Amino acid sequence: MKPVVAVVAHVEAMAAEGIAAALRSYPSLAPIAVSSAEAAVLRGLRADVVALDDRLPGADRAAARLLAAGVRVVHLSEEEDEYGPVRVSPRARIAHLAMALAPGAGNGKGSLRLTPRETEILDLVSRGLAAKQVARQLGISPKTVEQHKSRIFTKLGVPNQAAAVGVALGLERSHA
Repeated sequence: MKPVVAVVAHVEAMAAEGIAAALRSYPSLAPIAVSSAEAAVLRGLRADVVALDDRLPGADRAAARLLAAGVRVVHLSEEEDEYGPVRVSPRARIAHLAMALAPGAGNGKGSLRLTPRETEILDLVSRGLAAKQVARQLGISPKTVEQHKSRIFTKLGVPNQAAAVGVALGLERSHA
């Protein structure tokens, strides 16, 4: 399986290099470190995904160019809603970023796979169904749906449903 080429663009060159070095422990990732928005676009146009520090001068323009070219962008940002569902806090563990960049990256020793039921629930949630609606459609209790969602978040290394949907949409796009 070909690794996901991921550009890590951070306002601090040493931080970009450190993050890229840490991501190299994930066989499913091939990270490249850069420290400018221009370099992020230049390298990102030939990559699968770009992790973009929102404090980088020109980050908004770079993100717009990359997205217009069909490149996935994961924002390194504390801002909860500013960048939509594909956002990782700079305070998160590197595993969270790895999972956002390459869904299924796991813990570096293989990939964590969702069960068929978890995949089904994530698909229904991605379509906008609430837990009660998912439960009704699958013939299970809402509490069981919430338990599955909690396991999904853990496996995907994401903090919430919006981030899980963002990872799922990225996964679908990478298989299209």
